[in-house]
Amino acid sequence: MPVLEEEAAICLLAAVDSLGSILSGGAAMPTGQARFTFFLVYWRLSGRGDMISNGHPHHAADPRTVQIPQEVLDSQCTPARGALRELLAAHHYSLQVGRDVWDFAVTVHELRFSGLTESDLRWLVCEELVQHACEVTRIGDHNRQFQTTHPLVFTAQDCFILTDRGCDYARSILDHEPAPPRVAAPAPTTQDEEQPAEASRNGLGNSPSRPHWESDRHELRLGSILVKQFKWPAINQETILAAFQEEDWPFRIDDPLPPQPDQDAKRRLSDTIKCLNRKQKTPLLHFRGDGTGEGVIWEIVERVSGT
Repeated sequence: MPVLEEEAAICLLAAVDSLGSILSGGAAMPTGQARFTFFLVYWRLSGRGDMISNGHPHHAADPRTVQIPQEVLDSQCTPARGALRELLAAHHYSLQVGRDVWDFAVTVHELRFSGLTESDLRWLVCEELVQHACEVTRIGDHNRQFQTTHPLVFTAQDCFILTDRGCDYARSILDHEPAPPRVAAPAPTTQDEEQPAEASRNGLGNSPSRPHWESDRHELRLGSILVKQFKWPAINQETILAAFQEEDWPFRIDDPLPPQPDQDAKRRLSDTIKCLNRKQKTPLLHFRGDGTGEGVIWEIVERVSGT
C-alpha cells in the first residue's frame, strides 16, 4: 500500500472509531464492527467499490486476453427477423420516395414489439449494423429531427436505421428464411377499371380491388368476402377503417386517431394496426405503419395456393 494511501487509511480508521463512539453514546464500538465499517468506507472512497468504470468492470480482465470458448465463437445469434424486415423495408421506402433514410427511422417501440431485446439492439449497434438517435421532432418541423445519444443507451424516443452493412446483413438473413405470405399494394384504379392481377391471384375473381367498410354493420369486406366483423365496439380500429372508407381507400392515410394527452400517439397507432390484422375471419387484408409512426398503409394479402 502506498505511504499516502496508508496514512489516509489510518486517519479514516480513527475517524470511524470516533464516530462509532459518538453513535453508541460513549460506549466503544465493537472492534469487529468498527473494522468492518472502516473496510466498507475505505473500499468505497478508494474507488475499489466502483463496480463499473468507463464501461468496464473494475479489475476485470482485459477482454482482448480472455479465452472465449469456441462454442460461443461458433454460435449464430440472429435478431428477430420481423424487426430486420421492418428496418429493411423502411430503408427501401426511403429510397423509393427519395427521402433521407432518417425520415423512415423505425421506433424502438416497434422493434421491441417485433421481438428485439435490449441485448439484440446493443449487438446490432456494436456490429455497426444499425444507428440510432433520439427523436426530437417538433410541430412545424419539415423533417424528422434527431439528437445523438450514447451508443449503448436507449431512450423511449430512440429510432433506428440500417447502415449499408446492416442492409447487406438483413438481406442475407431474410434471403435464407421461408418466404412469408407476400402482400400486394393496391393499384390506384377506379371501380370501373379493369381489376388488377392481384385480385385474380387472390382467388377474388372479379371482386373489387378495394375493401369496403360498412360502419352500420361493423363489417369490413373485400368484394363479397367478409374479412373482419366487430361484435363489440373497437373505436380506434373503426376510426381508421372509417377514414379509409371516407377517402375511398387510398394506399395510405395519415393517423386519424384524435390525440390523447395521456397516450403516446405513435404507440397507440402501432397497437391499433396490429389489432386490425388480428382475428380476421378471412385474412385477405394487411395493415401496417408507413415507417414514420404517423400513417397507415393497407395491402391485399396473396393467399398461397392450396391453403
